Amino acid sequence: MTEFPLRSILYSPDASQRLKKWAIELSQYDLLYQSKTAIKAQALADFVVEFTSTAEEEKMVAKSKEKADDTFPIDSNLPNDMWQLHIGGASNHKGAGAGVVIITPDGTLLEQAIILGFSASNNEAEYEALLTGLRLAKELTIKRLAIYSDSQLITNQASSEYMAKHPGMIQYLDKVQGLLKEFPTFTIQQVPRAENTHADALASLGSALDTQFRCSIPVEHLDRPSIEEIEPIDSMQIDEDPSWQDPSSTT
Repeated sequence: MTEFPLRSILYSPDASQRLKKWAIELSQYDLLYQSKTAIKAQALADFVVEFTSTAEEEKMVAKSKEKADDTFPIDSNLPNDMWQLHIGGASNHKGAGAGVVIITPDGTLLEQAIILGFSASNNEAEYEALLTGLRLAKELTIKRLAIYSDSQLITNQASSEYMAKHPGMIQYLDKVQGLLKEFPTFTIQQVPRAENTHADALASLGSALDTQFRCSIPVEHLDRPSIEEIEPIDSMQIDEDPSWQDPSSTT
């Protein structure tokens, strides 16, 4: 798309030798020249109408923010661009699960329930929730993150207040600290269980293996602990003879 008649200029009989050379070089490509038309005022008006929020949509956004404010107390000390991550873990005789809630700066809730398909303690489930939340935050390219958990052990180990002694906890902590390096600004804070009920409910949902889920909350299933190393896939390299098309080949 161009405002200039390139095709007529390049292929003009009166074109200079340089223009003819360019025309020959460009002829190997399947090019289509189209003139760029001016944008009419009506098109701009239609664009504004299409992307302007309606009163009903604004009410839905406001209700979503009110839901987040009611479920999670607002921390007035947080910057306006700070994202929040609430995690929870649960383990019982039926199984283990983890819950993750990410709150955007505008109050939108992102929920995730995780079914742990392996035996895990409450602390291990909490770590799985934290790792899942950090991976999601990394995929969302979040730079400023406030992390909340009702587990004193997890928050203090992640903030380097406590040392991990159990081999499994040491592996979990190493993975958490590796992911935390992806965030330029982050905080980790322990909150009362009453302020973390949403994430704990998702964790309980993930641990209830016989529950029939009939809601829109995405459920993820982990087949192995995150601290287990995945065996590398064997690969085979095939060496090919130099081709006459290679720039370095000589004839």
